[in-house]
Amino acid sequence: MTAAAPVLRGPAGRSGRSGRGARRVSTVLGPIAVVVALLIAWQIWVEAAGIKPFVLPTPVAVWEAFAERPTFFLGLGLHTLYEAMAGLLVGGLVGAASAVLAFRVRALGRGAEVVAAALLALPMVALVPIANVFFGLTPASRIFVVSVAVYPIVLSFLLRGLRDTDRGLVEAFRSMAVSPLQTVRGLYLPSMLPACMSALRVAMPTAFSIAIVAEFFGGELNTLGTFIKSSAVQSRVADTWGAALVAFAFALVLYLVIAVVDRRVLRWHPSRSS
Repeated sequence: MTAAAPVLRGPAGRSGRSGRGARRVSTVLGPIAVVVALLIAWQIWVEAAGIKPFVLPTPVAVWEAFAERPTFFLGLGLHTLYEAMAGLLVGGLVGAASAVLAFRVRALGRGAEVVAAALLALPMVALVPIANVFFGLTPASRIFVVSVAVYPIVLSFLLRGLRDTDRGLVEAFRSMAVSPLQTVRGLYLPSMLPACMSALRVAMPTAFSIAIVAEFFGGELNTLGTFIKSSAVQSRVADTWGAALVAFAFALVLYLVIAVVDRRVLRWHPSRSS
């Protein structure tokens, strides 16, 4: 009988756990520290340069504008977040299905890459008016635009992840007559996970920013893009920057969420172990 490997309970085990804990903390605190440093530099620069508030307010003034109506500003962000996440879901599912189809049918692979490149080069600003004609000034219009924006991102990343699957492992699964379902679950899904997380890192903030841009072209008044446009036209600079601050905060939270999920889901992957 083979003896079981000893469990590290001494300094080596503790140092490993503390190292992983430090990396998790740095994943969250690193971006926050950068944001705080930028805000301090912004405050000092505006005060030192004597910039007028109607040109560029200080972070303190922006915070005061937000603090007067925090629920209102957060409501704007949540409405925009709904459009962004709905578009991400639709575009992500279609992109994933297209990637699998392009991988299975080799003749479609090159065509899928061309379509993805063309959509990535398409300015979303040109697509918004067309979507508004078809769907009206409704959330469906912005969801459609967001889905078109994230579709090529998901398609490109997942197709690359499938193609990067170890060919030796593929042949080994075939030689052992492993069923297609077990091959997908045991080989292709683990191989795709890093590409999937990378796609989310890019697609999630892209979806949120595209949703805001689409809202500039009309829609309900309870969204970030529409409010930023209306307050800018009325020269309510602090309100404009307050909404921009909310947009930035939501984007930062989305980044932190996907970064934490990435570290937890892919702890086993060599690219995440360093």
